[in-house]
Amino acid sequence: MAENVNETVMSVISNPTAIDESSLKTETISLEVRADALKVTNDEEYQDAAEFLKTLKDQAGKVKDFFKPLKDAAHKAHKEVCDREKMMLDPLTKAESVIKKAVGGYLAEQERKRKAAEERARQAAKAEADRLLAEAAALENEGKTEEATAAMEEAEIIDGTTVAVPSAPTAKVKGVSSSKDWEIVGINDATVPVAIAGTVIRPVDSKAIMRLIRASKGTIQIPGVTYKEVVKISARRS
Repeated sequence: MAENVNETVMSVISNPTAIDESSLKTETISLEVRADALKVTNDEEYQDAAEFLKTLKDQAGKVKDFFKPLKDAAHKAHKEVCDREKMMLDPLTKAESVIKKAVGGYLAEQERKRKAAEERARQAAKAEADRLLAEAAALENEGKTEEATAAMEEAEIIDGTTVAVPSAPTAKVKGVSSSKDWEIVGINDATVPVAIAGTVIRPVDSKAIMRLIRASKGTIQIPGVTYKEVVKISARRS
């Protein structure tokens, strides 16, 4: 296809009936020289200058007419190349989307497990703190003040400790990175407010809503909007 376009371009250039580009360039330069020498000091020179303006417009038209078929052929060739490129890239883009979804899903599941383990650890710590508080109360009732105080202090330490479970180490791959993002799951147009946090989002503007979600780092609550945290995968050429 591109070969046909190239042949069209060459036929336009070599067409013996077409205006010669070199001659056209010579004519154009000569008009420029005439323009530089032109003066308007009386009515006759004014009339000559006015007519010369028309000559310049005519010449500009000839230049545009000369290059139009070349530009059209080049545009057609460019479009065909872009279409062929897109046809080849589309399967890769789809494949990339599938792999990113799989990788992102895996990392999101790892994070879900980490948060679940963190919640279990927090609940266990709370249960232990509650047990110690109950023990302290029982010791207090028995008159064992020192033991009760020690149990109370231990309960307060456990209760004030932030429980954090580190993420399981994931193999690093050079050129591939992940980041936290969010995805809108559903929007109930009837209950979405006109504006929130100073941003007008009606008529419902999903892009504006996403900007709010990202700005709040996934903490904002918008009536009528449900969204979830996802893992965004980025990759660069090796």
